[in-house]
Amino acid sequence: MKDRKIIIALSSLSVYELNSFSKFIHSPYFNSNENIIHFYNYIEKFVKNNTLDSLNTEMIWSSVFPDTPFNNQKLLKLNSDLTYLLELFITQKEFEKSESFKANLKLEGVRKRNITKLYKGIIADIERINKLENDQSIEFYLNKYLIEKNLFRLKTESEKKNEKVEISSELNLKNISDNLDYFYIAEKLRQYCTLLGWQKMYKLDIELSNIEFIIELAQKEQYSNIPAINMYYNMYLTYNDSNNPLHYDNLKNQIKNSIHLFPEHEQWEIYVTALSYCINRVNKGDINFQQETFELYKQVIDNNLILHEGSLSATTFRNIVQIATRVDQSAWAENFIYEYSKHVDRKHRDNAVEFSLARLEFYRKNYGKVLEHLYRVTYEDVWYNINAKTLQIACYYELDEYDALESLLQAFKMYIRRERSLTPDRKIHYLNLIKFTNTLIKIQPKDKKRLENLYTDIKNTKGVVSKPWLEEKITFLLNKK
Repeated sequence: MKDRKIIIALSSLSVYELNSFSKFIHSPYFNSNENIIHFYNYIEKFVKNNTLDSLNTEMIWSSVFPDTPFNNQKLLKLNSDLTYLLELFITQKEFEKSESFKANLKLEGVRKRNITKLYKGIIADIERINKLENDQSIEFYLNKYLIEKNLFRLKTESEKKNEKVEISSELNLKNISDNLDYFYIAEKLRQYCTLLGWQKMYKLDIELSNIEFIIELAQKEQYSNIPAINMYYNMYLTYNDSNNPLHYDNLKNQIKNSIHLFPEHEQWEIYVTALSYCINRVNKGDINFQQETFELYKQVIDNNLILHEGSLSATTFRNIVQIATRVDQSAWAENFIYEYSKHVDRKHRDNAVEFSLARLEFYRKNYGKVLEHLYRVTYEDVWYNINAKTLQIACYYELDEYDALESLLQAFKMYIRRERSLTPDRKIHYLNLIKFTNTLIKIQPKDKKRLENLYTDIKNTKGVVSKPWLEEKITFLLNKK
């Protein structure tokens, strides 16, 4: 029973939402079927108490229809009807969030019904919303366009009927056109930024029509005071011309000044672009951007943007811990692990926590503890496999476990060569780590010349995993008397 669509959906709701949904289905306007109410009342307590394993169809049927023989078809119909009401409830909750969207539908509704007595009050509400609403995201301009269009219809239809209706707006065709332009340009830029972000990770053969024309429009002075267009245009520049730091600086300044004008889901998209740029710079060896990346992640956390529908991805969780340790924030990283691990999906939580604790202990030079945590990691995918082995290599070296290290290097070399999911370039980066580590452990500490040559080789090689660590180990041996 717990695998049914309605049960899974209800389990995704908060206790507050479950209580609201109960009121919703008790409303005669939305539901007049008493059996649905009994059905929901019975399963609600199992959902709230997380005891769904003990729930079965016979128990539900006996509760709803105690004097009727079991009918599976009828029970499936109840499931279907409750699912429909839940979908309607979710729609209603989303509808309630947008004041301007509601105002536009009210205006359209009274216009279609020619309820002239309500015009003045609704138009006053719209003017009030326009003054108070801070949201200037893409949807803001779409709603403005729809409102202006309905105001225009209201005015022209009233004039055709020779009715004297007080409508304060003049002939607003320019407002209609302008808001449609703002929405279209900003939304096209947003979609293009999404595509550019995906193309950083995957090879996608997708082109968006008219995008060059949109980019030309975004540069025009008449759009310079539209936050959504400016924000997504700067995001486009940051993705498209990553070698020019001025684009990132402009984006960062706009985040500082305008991020509050966007809803939470768009704020996250904006921060992802900035984070992507910073992480890319770190991966290219620009360590100055480590602190920058950490500060951005802190902003995301402080602004309550890190959780998406109450969840935190394992990848983001690990990335935050890693960058925190790189900027000497081990205590902060430890607090983050224990405070936010509960938000990582249970399926991936243990691995994310154990691996992050291993990284933390590595920073603290507790190499034995690193290995303890890594032993508790389940190598469920390639990422954990290659990154755990990379940490193990460093730990065995630091602990002078050279026999174990040589065995690991040999096994890791075979694994990298056979793993089909890794790109050829990525394979070379790991093979370089293996090659240089093998060379390092075979050089006598007093052989400064060979150490210097090895250091030069590593320095001049572009793709080397754990390059800073290798350079640090060689530098230590060169300075050792």
